[in-house]
Amino acid sequence: MRIAVAIFLGMFACSAPLDEHNDDVIASESKDSALYFFNRIDSGIATFDELEAARKYFIEEDSLVVSDAKRLMQAGLLLIAGSENYLYGVNYLIKLTKKYPGHSFAPEALMQLALFFENRFGDLERSRIYLRAIIDRYPEHKLAVQAETLLRLSGEEQYNTIQNWLNKE
Repeated sequence: MRIAVAIFLGMFACSAPLDEHNDDVIASESKDSALYFFNRIDSGIATFDELEAARKYFIEEDSLVVSDAKRLMQAGLLLIAGSENYLYGVNYLIKLTKKYPGHSFAPEALMQLALFFENRFGDLERSRIYLRAIIDRYPEHKLAVQAETLLRLSGEEQYNTIQNWLNKE
């Protein structure tokens, strides 16, 4: 699950440059709100402890999370990486793919769901459902080629090798 957190941080660490305006926005937000943690993540300055604390607020402030594809992705990835409340993360990623199917995060959310179910539960069939969804819904996306490759693999060792490679990107 640390891989998902690493991917999460990598995706959003450079999403907004640090400047005085960002510091002012973060300072004006209450430290007990989801918006505070989203701003910390967007600025690339969220600590591991803050990411741990953010999970609670992302669940409590569900209406804020579901109002934006990026927030759904951020909260979904963070929550599936945890040992508790990971079903909220699964729900957020699924909701992203249904509410914002044209957003660039939608195929990425499907790939994260595929990897999550295979890694967390060994549920290869559910993983394959999400991989097929990438191919069917986003045939021109770069993840469609990776999804096809994962579906074609027959040996578990090969599957794990490719899966580890995908997690490094």
